[in-house]
Amino acid sequence: MKLQQEFTDDQQVKITAEFEPELLEQYMHKAARKISQRTRIPGFRPGKAPYAMVLNHVGEASIKEEALELLLDKVYPEMLDEAQIKPYGPGNLDEIKSENPPIFQFTIPLEPEVELGAVEDLREAYVLPKVSEQEVDDFILRARQNSSTIVPLDTPAAEGNLLYVTLEAVDLEPKEGENPDLIKAAPQQVLIPAEGEQRDSEWPFPGFGRALIGYNAGENAIITHEFPEDASDEELRGKKVRFTVNIQSVKAMQLPEMDEEFLSQLGDFKTVEELRSAVLKRLETETAAEYDDKYYLDLVDRVRKDAKIKYPPQMLEEEEEQVLHRFEHELSHRNLDLDVYLKVRKTDKEEFIKQEVTPTAINRLERSLIMQALSKKYDIKVTNEALEREISTIVNDLVVSGELQDVQKELGEKKFANAISMEAANRALETAIRKQLRTLASPESLPAEEPEAETREPALPEADESAQEDK
Repeated sequence: MKLQQEFTDDQQVKITAEFEPELLEQYMHKAARKISQRTRIPGFRPGKAPYAMVLNHVGEASIKEEALELLLDKVYPEMLDEAQIKPYGPGNLDEIKSENPPIFQFTIPLEPEVELGAVEDLREAYVLPKVSEQEVDDFILRARQNSSTIVPLDTPAAEGNLLYVTLEAVDLEPKEGENPDLIKAAPQQVLIPAEGEQRDSEWPFPGFGRALIGYNAGENAIITHEFPEDASDEELRGKKVRFTVNIQSVKAMQLPEMDEEFLSQLGDFKTVEELRSAVLKRLETETAAEYDDKYYLDLVDRVRKDAKIKYPPQMLEEEEEQVLHRFEHELSHRNLDLDVYLKVRKTDKEEFIKQEVTPTAINRLERSLIMQALSKKYDIKVTNEALEREISTIVNDLVVSGELQDVQKELGEKKFANAISMEAANRALETAIRKQLRTLASPESLPAEEPEAETREPALPEADESAQEDK
C-alpha cells in the first residue's frame, strides 16, 4: 500500500492510496461468488456458479461495483491505521484514479482541534444587578392587571386603558419588487402603559400604545414610525412604516383590591409584605439566572476569540441539521411549518439557512468545542449526583410543560432515555465549566455552598388576555 496525504485548511485530509495490482481481480472473483449466492443462475446451486457464468449473467459492471464495495470495506480501515488517522466520521471516495493498479482518492474529516489561549488571564467582575422596589411594584401590578375586570368606556383612550383595534401597515419606502402592504386589517389588543412604565415587550414598537391616547372608539389614528436595524420584529427592520389604527373599542381595567382573596389567588400569602418578599425572591432568582447566562456566554466567547478552532465541514453540517430540526419542532408547537414561516418572512430555505441557521450553528458548535477543551484542560468530571439532579430537572420540566408523553412517543423508550441522559450530562458539564470560569475570572464572587431554600412562587399569568371582561 502506497499513501499520499494532503491536509487541508478545513480540518480534512485527502489520501491517495495505491494497492497491489492483483487486488481488484481477487475481489472481482469474491464479488462474483457473493452475487451468485443471492442471484439464481440456471444449472448451479447458490454460490457455486463459475466466474464466467456470473460474468455472462450479470455483466462486468455489476461485478466491479460489488468488488469495489468489498475492497473498500477491507482496505479503508487498514489505510486509516497505516496513515495513523483518527477520523471524525465517515470519509468520502472522491475518485477511482486507476483500476489496475487500484488507486483511490479519499477525503476524510478529522477530529476537531482546539488550541486555547491564555484562559488563566480571564478577569471579569461578577456583580449581580439588584432588584428594585419599582420592579416588585411592576410585577404585582401586572398580576393585578391579569386578574382585572374589563369594562367598556365611552371616553377617549387614556393610560391604563385596553384598546381593541384593527391594524394596517404600509411600507413607505419599499424596495423594487417588494409588496408595500405589510399588515392588512389585523385585530390587535393594545394596553396603554403609564408614563415611564417598563413593559417586557410592546408591539409593533415601544411607545405605540401611548401614541393612541386621546382617540375615541370609531376613530382612526395614523402613526408613522421608522424602525431601527435591530428592531425585535425582523420583518420591520430598517423600514419606514405608516400604521393605520382603527379604534374598535376603549375599555378600562378594574384592578382587584390587594385583599385576602386576591393574595390567596397568587399563593399562600396572608399579607402584602409576604407577597412582596416572595416576588422579590423570584425576581432575584430570575435576574441571577439571566445575568449568569450572559456572564458565562461572554466568558466563553472571550475564550473562543483567543482560541484556534478547527473542525471539518461535516461537523458544521450536522449542527445545522440539529438547529433546523429544533426550529421546525418549535414551529410545530405554534401550528406552523417551515414553508409557511418562510413565506411569511418572504425568503427561501437556502437564504434562511445562510442568514440564520448557519451563524447559530457556528456559535453552538464552537462554544461546545470550547467547553470540551476547558473540561479537558481542567480535568472537569461530572458526578453521579449532578447527573441525577439534572435528569430529575429535565423530566420534571417535561411533565410541567405537558410534553413528556409526546417526546417519549416520538423518540421511543430507549432513545428517550439516551437523549435525557445525554442532555443531563451536557447540562451538568456546563454547570461545572461555569463554576471553573467564574473561579478564574472572579474568584472573590463565589458564594459559600448552601442548600437551596424552598420559596413560594407567586402566580403570574402570562398575558393580559386572562383579564375577565364584564358582559
